[in-house]
Amino acid sequence: MYGSRRRTGLSKLVIPVVLVVIVAVAGAYFFLPRSSPPQTSTQSSSSSTLPTVPLKTEVDQFMADFNNRNVDAVVAFYAQSSTLVWSGAVGGLAGMYSPAGNIRLIYATTVGKSLKLNANVSNYAEKTISPTVTNATFVITMLENSSEAGIVHATIDVSQEWVWGNAGWQISKENWAYQKFDSSYIDAGLPAATTFPQWGYAAKGGNPNLVSEKSFEWHAGPYVAASVYAFLFGVVAFMALRLGSRQKPLRPIG
Repeated sequence: MYGSRRRTGLSKLVIPVVLVVIVAVAGAYFFLPRSSPPQTSTQSSSSSTLPTVPLKTEVDQFMADFNNRNVDAVVAFYAQSSTLVWSGAVGGLAGMYSPAGNIRLIYATTVGKSLKLNANVSNYAEKTISPTVTNATFVITMLENSSEAGIVHATIDVSQEWVWGNAGWQISKENWAYQKFDSSYIDAGLPAATTFPQWGYAAKGGNPNLVSEKSFEWHAGPYVAASVYAFLFGVVAFMALRLGSRQKPLRPIG
């Protein structure tokens, strides 16, 4: 009889323990820091078929967000299917980046690693292709203090194809042709250990475009940790309830 009562008592504990685990996991999911959605740029939404915002205004804002090292705001200027090409003297970072997720990658591994950034625009010019398509060309002279590449001096010829639509002006195609890229870490002979991850990967014969800014483990880590804490919390709750049931005197039936 006593054994039957104990089994019955334990079986009654199963439902509370399961509920505790579910609540713990749900709480961890909602309270874990999650990546914030990309910020919207200052582009004006419009259903008009003709531009209502000067392109130069958008280019100026694009460069302001670039100098502010705001990766989300910079990437918001690109459409999902946009293409960005980095070419010239830029080491393992040369390549084509598309769609928007890979464009975010290249900015996260460069602009996102900047401690200080000062990019000046010169020789700005526009060429109208159609009422809703305009090409912008300019030269960027950049001085950067990067946690991954040290002090960087760069000169870049930039060409952008902007398309006007319901989302305002967005970059459809873009090319950054690096005429100069000088890094103090590279000059010191430390490219593999201290510069962008693509350089080390390219040196091993891999495609630098495939290097993720954060690995699966980085993304999954907080959720795995939450699961472990939820499990441990459930075990503690189970043991506490079981101990409480043992402390109650058992009376024989009948």
